[in-house]
Amino acid sequence: MKTPLSVFLLIISFSAIAKADVPVFDIPKIDGVTIDGKSNDWSEKGFCVEVLGGTNGKLTPAAAFDSAFRLGWDERGLLVLVNVTEIVHDEANEDNELWKKNSVEIFYAPQRSSRDVFQVVISPGLDPKHPELRFNIHDHRKSEALKHTNATVTAVRTKTANGYTLEALLPWENLGIKPEAGRELAFQICVNDTVGGDRFQAMWYPLVAGAGDDSTKMQRVRLSDKPSPPINAVVSGEYERFRRACLHVAGRTDLVGKTFTVKEGGRELGSIPITADGDRAWANLVLPMPPLGKAYGPLDVSLDGQPVQTYNLPDAQVERAKAFMEQRLKFDPNVFSGTKFPKCDFEQPSCVEDLIGPYTITAKFYDANYNPVTTAEKPGRYGAVVEIKTEDGKTFRRLLTLFRTQQKLSWWAHTEVAGSIGYPQEIGINPTVAKEQKHSTEKYLSLLLEESFSRDAAAPALTSALYETKPGAKDTGISEDFLTRDRQWWVGLKRKLAGTDKLYPQPFVCPQAVTEMPTTVLHEGIPKEAGMKPDAAEKIDTLLKQWSADTDEAFAVCIARHGVIVLHKAYGQRDGKPMTVNTKCWMASITKAMSGSAMMMLVNQGLVNLDDPVAKFLPAFSGVPVPTPLTVRHLYTHTNGLQGHWGDDLNDFDDVIAGYYPFMEVGKRHEYNGAGLALGSKIVESITGEALPQFYKHHLLDPLGCANTTVTNSSYDAQTTPMDLAKIGQMLLNRGSYGDKQFMSAETFQQMLPARLTKVLGPDTTLEWGIGLVWFKDDGLGKGTFGHGAASSTTLRIDPEHDLVIVMTRNAMGRNFIKYHPKFLASIMENLAE
Repeated sequence: MKTPLSVFLLIISFSAIAKADVPVFDIPKIDGVTIDGKSNDWSEKGFCVEVLGGTNGKLTPAAAFDSAFRLGWDERGLLVLVNVTEIVHDEANEDNELWKKNSVEIFYAPQRSSRDVFQVVISPGLDPKHPELRFNIHDHRKSEALKHTNATVTAVRTKTANGYTLEALLPWENLGIKPEAGRELAFQICVNDTVGGDRFQAMWYPLVAGAGDDSTKMQRVRLSDKPSPPINAVVSGEYERFRRACLHVAGRTDLVGKTFTVKEGGRELGSIPITADGDRAWANLVLPMPPLGKAYGPLDVSLDGQPVQTYNLPDAQVERAKAFMEQRLKFDPNVFSGTKFPKCDFEQPSCVEDLIGPYTITAKFYDANYNPVTTAEKPGRYGAVVEIKTEDGKTFRRLLTLFRTQQKLSWWAHTEVAGSIGYPQEIGINPTVAKEQKHSTEKYLSLLLEESFSRDAAAPALTSALYETKPGAKDTGISEDFLTRDRQWWVGLKRKLAGTDKLYPQPFVCPQAVTEMPTTVLHEGIPKEAGMKPDAAEKIDTLLKQWSADTDEAFAVCIARHGVIVLHKAYGQRDGKPMTVNTKCWMASITKAMSGSAMMMLVNQGLVNLDDPVAKFLPAFSGVPVPTPLTVRHLYTHTNGLQGHWGDDLNDFDDVIAGYYPFMEVGKRHEYNGAGLALGSKIVESITGEALPQFYKHHLLDPLGCANTTVTNSSYDAQTTPMDLAKIGQMLLNRGSYGDKQFMSAETFQQMLPARLTKVLGPDTTLEWGIGLVWFKDDGLGKGTFGHGAASSTTLRIDPEHDLVIVMTRNAMGRNFIKYHPKFLASIMENLAE
């Protein structure tokens, strides 16, 4: 697969390719290609990418791992030829996890905005434990017409002296398109290799993190008669600690000696010769950071004066704003003695100056009863509302808890703190040794506590909660632990400062009494009452026993129809003990169905409209000029412009995000995250005066009798049992009520169900999403089945057509999940009597 020496670069950046268009690459029509895993019938034809880079643009030593590919097309489909060099052949055991180890991932879609994405993961079959090629198709196609088209791929692999050659044909029928010159597609490829137990990904994406099944982030390729020039190098860029910008070029050794030059608007910013780096070529060009408030424009990259490509570093303003969200303030110490409040600054002040420029810090203090104070006259809890002001007039706000001790604390006099640690067994410490050497543990705890009192934000929350607790008080668990109590205290102060305690003075009351006939509750009954065949439970149980014997993950189920419990049972062992129906499991993102329900309770009482601006409830967002105001609907439909699952535990999360608000791409795309729901929880708290864990307890869990459920955040942390989760599912199946308790009306519940996101993504979108709920259309269940997925593979399926709730709780997918889970759902449907 050698190409001419002329060099054309593949541009990979660690962030989005800023605001520039992604280039289009032409791929030629090639006739006479036989899919046999050999490259001889390709000759030198096809569009060639000679080198793929990792997430940081760097390359592994070519002798250990290398990859290259060609693209072509004919009347049958897209043609892909991949050459891989690899020393270690380590392939996944499970067919559904091929991507985790040595493999090739290919995605393609009809165009760069389509949701009809076809993915195939191919494991080459070089591992002695897996000597045959295997592939797994992940069908992300959303169009109803394509869903009824059988997804196919043809792939053949041949061994080479140092790796393998893989050839694949991706039929046009998979995308429902007619091939013709000029037709543009979306495409991406990734070659995975296991290096020292870690997965290295060599990519051809416009974004280094990969696009996944999001076609808007894939490469643009165009069917043509002639190919674009070949690519045999990788350029990447990054900001180093926001002190400098770095541009890298990496490739094969034939680049050594060439000069790597970067210009902006015709002005040369710098140049550097490319040198050898083992069996690769490498150069690193250092540029100054743009001034505050500025960003680099398009950068023209050339080698030996030959223009190659236009490269776009991420917008420095946006990246600085993102990084500033992560900067943490601290009082030194935050557990203090005496009446004078300690000084406050950022943990990394010089880094903060690089992000926002010179700043000043002022703080207002409040005692435990929310009274403003200037000195700490009494021991106990205090809250600091800190303002950070920059030279250009920007103001940011942060909130911190402090604690004043009764007397000055001399750590040198406390050489040991009584206590113990149950060391995780993975560490390998003998429990007997841990008991015998208790002194060492207590010494460590003392050092840890001293450090914590100085720096850790959780320390004043803990000491405040313990100081306020009277002897004899019952430990009520996670819903009222020290972090929740600290969160609750801040909810009260924030409401007072914002005036929302006057806007919403009445306690929130929910659930309310059902005004008509009580709705279905879960109960025992016979198969006939459940509309199940007489031996339904036995047949489903038999399948689950087979699954349990063929997996490494314990699980428990609760299946209910017409409210009648069909099967409630646990399978397998966890940590050497039998799994029980009362063993808590991780709900993961099914937590989002709970936080969505919380918000809809407020909608039901007219306190919130889904299309209300967030600024109506969170003052930090008021007056910020933005192209598209952030709404409550944006928060829960993942169209908010945020990333990641974080923020619930930050009392000032609304203030943190408000600083980034001008740069959020609100309503531009659907990007799955938990941060939006965390911000939504701050709205729930602002209106009701209840911290989210307390809200769950008072208005959802206790009324439903979910005594075995713990949850503190809005998107991923709930722990539950199958019966508790089934009760939540039954409430949703009842369209917002359970027995004589109404959490929301049927009309309000309808707003919670998935709908096309035309209000936020425009009239052309086909994406459907709900408020904590999504459709499940491909499980073989009834039309209109809904629920939510989970990283733990916990199952929540609510099937209104068949009046059915299906729950399976577990902590992980485990071996053979994909083999048995469809059979589990099918077994339930096969045993319906009606």
